[in-house]
Order: sequence, then C-alpha cells, then structure tokens
Amino acid sequence: MKTLVLISRAHADTAFRLAEEMHRDGDEVAVLFLGRGTHHVSRPETLERLGFASLYTIQDEFDSPIEEVEAISYDELVGLIEVSERTFSWI
Repeated sequence: MKTLVLISRAHADTAFRLAEEMHRDGDEVAVLFLGRGTHHVSRPETLERLGFASLYTIQDEFDSPIEEVEAISYDELVGLIEVSERTFSWI
C-alpha cells in the first residue's frame, strides 16, 4: 500500500514515527513537506530518519536543492495523491 504523509508544521516527530511504523508494516511511504514543514528538509537527521521514504516539496513553496528531496508541481502532487491508497496530514 502506498501512503502519502503531508507535513506542514514544525513539530512532526509523531508523524515521523507513524511513517516509520507504516514502513515497517510494509507500506511504501511518500512524505510531502509544505509550509512551515519545509524546514525539515534542511535537517540531515530528518533526511537520514526518513531515508526509507520518497521525499517531496512543492516547487512553488520550496524548490529543494537537496538531491534526496524532489520538488514537484501541483499537477505532480495530484498524480501522487491519485496513486496513494491513503493519506494523512500533520498540520
């Protein structure tokens, strides 16, 4: 199962633990950082912790220069939502 996690707040440790748990249960996990949540992608410890997941930002909000984080368009976001069986937001 593919799960999309939306992170748009500064305090996301609980969301990260839930994503790790879903990954351990066999889910393919994608994490999209939005708004205030984009600061997480500049933290090496977050990138290491979420190394199992596909990581994204919205290019209009934060066009990440970090190789592990893909900056996507709104059209690509819609495609990501369409292929995800479930989503959860941490806002």
